[in-house]
Amino acid sequence: MEVLLAVLLPISIWVFKFLDIPFWVAGIFFVPLVFLKKNPYWGRALSIVALILGIASLLLRNAEFVYLYPVLVNSVLFTVFVSSLFGNQTIVEKIARLKDTRFTDQQIPYARKVTIVWAIFFLLNGCIALLTIFIDDKAYWSLYNGAISYVLMGLMFAGELYCRKRHIENA
Repeated sequence: MEVLLAVLLPISIWVFKFLDIPFWVAGIFFVPLVFLKKNPYWGRALSIVALILGIASLLLRNAEFVYLYPVLVNSVLFTVFVSSLFGNQTIVEKIARLKDTRFTDQQIPYARKVTIVWAIFFLLNGCIALLTIFIDDKAYWSLYNGAISYVLMGLMFAGELYCRKRHIENA
């Protein structure tokens, strides 16, 4: 559901423009998020805030609330990654232990560093998403939040997998 929203929301700016529909109507995209049950913690909180943004956009007829969604997502992810640095296991360690049976306690410092790098990525990505809100031509918002940010995230993920594989081989 959230992947569909992530794809539809930035693309919808072009469709709405073509059909001459005001973009604040895109707030309706947030309504299904209330049923998001994948992650009972941050997923639920994110869906409730997204629903509030969608309702605010619809009731106040203001697209600015819709444009805030990518900032919100990055803020939540930043918070999840940073807060995991203060727990027993970082989020990267938890994911690595689930996905890779070869993960050992000697790799915990590496997972901690990767968690910090991802947190920095989400902070910067969220800041850029916020900056795109203030650009008059919302095509830039759509381009960055609907394509460029996903490409950057994919490159970050691929780079991290490559570095992790090399780190495991060298350990």
